Amino acid sequence: MKTLLVAINSQYVHSNLAVLYLKAACSEVPGEVKVLEFSINESLKSVYSAIIREKPDVVAFSCYIWNIEYVIKLSEDIKKANQNIIIIAGGPEVSFDNGGLLCSKDFVDYIIAGEGEHKLPQLLKSIQKGIKPIVDEINKLKSFSVVDGLETLKSPYQFIEKNSLKNKIAYVESSRGCPFRCSYCMSSITDGVRFFPLEKVFDAIKRLTKSGTRIIKFVDRTFNSKEERALEIWNHIRQYENADIVFHFEIDPALLTEKMLDCLEKMPPGLVQLEAGIQSVHQKTLSAVNRPRPVEKAIKNIEKIVSFKNIHTHVDLIAGLPYESYDLFRQSFNRVYNLSAHHFQLGFLKLLRGSELRNSADFHGIKYRSYPPYEIISNKYITAEELLILKDIAECLELFYNSGRFHSTLKAIINSCIKGDSNTGLPDSFTLFEKLALDMREKGYLERPVKAFNLYEIFFMFIKDRVRDIITLPIETIKECLKFDYLRSMKNLTLPAFLIKKESSKKTRQNMLKKYRDELEQVLPRFKKHSLESIWHQIYIDEFSLPAETGYPQKAVIAFDFGDISPVTGLAGAYYL
Repeated sequence: MKTLLVAINSQYVHSNLAVLYLKAACSEVPGEVKVLEFSINESLKSVYSAIIREKPDVVAFSCYIWNIEYVIKLSEDIKKANQNIIIIAGGPEVSFDNGGLLCSKDFVDYIIAGEGEHKLPQLLKSIQKGIKPIVDEINKLKSFSVVDGLETLKSPYQFIEKNSLKNKIAYVESSRGCPFRCSYCMSSITDGVRFFPLEKVFDAIKRLTKSGTRIIKFVDRTFNSKEERALEIWNHIRQYENADIVFHFEIDPALLTEKMLDCLEKMPPGLVQLEAGIQSVHQKTLSAVNRPRPVEKAIKNIEKIVSFKNIHTHVDLIAGLPYESYDLFRQSFNRVYNLSAHHFQLGFLKLLRGSELRNSADFHGIKYRSYPPYEIISNKYITAEELLILKDIAECLELFYNSGRFHSTLKAIINSCIKGDSNTGLPDSFTLFEKLALDMREKGYLERPVKAFNLYEIFFMFIKDRVRDIITLPIETIKECLKFDYLRSMKNLTLPAFLIKKESSKKTRQNMLKKYRDELEQVLPRFKKHSLESIWHQIYIDEFSLPAETGYPQKAVIAFDFGDISPVTGLAGAYYL
């Protein structure tokens, strides 16, 4: 019997850990068990063709909100091609509501709810023997359950070969479950946290560091729920500081202890990324979703982490939560924006199958899409139109903030704004992005791809036309900030035309390098290993007039080294001469 375990990932760069766990669990199932991974960006026809050509007896799909509609079409086609192929569906999207969208699909033979490492091998053994499960067994398969004793599970990492995850993200889990019961999350239906033995976690990390990946993400819901364990893992990964690998952890910032903060402060730059969910700064909202967290402590700890300057920090908000109106969300946005984290994700509430909030949606007047990803449309507290504005703001955050391309310019503009209401001044950062989103929408930039090169002039024209009268910075200083950001972010000698004060030829640049050679040798870190002649083509020197927010003197000669990239921000080194 030949069984295919099929993962349809949301992007090419993603890998799927679930199907590898299942393959390991099926090691004693007679016949061949093979993993196939695709992405939803591949054509349905090509994926269908690849599966049929394998001549499988059983095809098992791992189902999520991003692929369920794709899986439905694919499953139906496979069944039409060969009605003898048995189709099994598992994963979060079919673990609730009697299989969700698959509950009435007769081309799916079996649905497995919850964690499948025990259920799938049992089912496959029955199929192999020609035994059809009785009704009680089928109902048990469809009843949500988890695996007790994670130490008994066979390692999925044994199947990851050297360099097999090059240009992909690798995933590892040190625990399952969550200490919290947030009502918008599927973890709200399970109790407590189950941990894998540390020796298994360390073995997984060792294997993944040889896989060719540059990012290893821990999929633990709240990685720092147990102080001693988190510290052991963080201290363990320090040995990989020269392996060109980043470790990503999702944490609860309010749970960070002094020992944890001390450990993080000592981390080598760029080794660790932290994702910290704030979701809202309003206690009434947090309590309504069973997340009554100490917001002030969380914010204080994130401020400390950002101040360390060695860890890429990612913060989250969720729009559409109970009791949070548009104006209250503005307050959450401003508090989180002021943290100056490297990445600020503005997400939108999704009413996931199995979540408590989905079951109580009517109480808050929540209207949401009936198809995946079940995203909110409106509720009692925020209108559909207001959420659309927040959607545009989220896109602008991605383009202008999370890209890191306007770091100094944004800081300088917000700090120089005339305070007042939205008509007489710029009261806060939210209003700036609100105005920017409106401008980008009116000009059609949010409806088509925009090259990064062009964003600088787009942003300059927005400042010049929309908010020039309510900021105190001279227009030329704004251009200087944009030029500074462009060089650090784009690492490109070809400046946009509006930023060029005077043409810079190859000879002019070489003369500047000769003029400042002594200073360059003193301040550029790469001079310790490279001669000027070997790296001069990656260095740009110019005179700037910058505001204090950039951290440089008002009149400064700055050298940019495009080969010296910060492992934390991804920006090129900029050195005052």
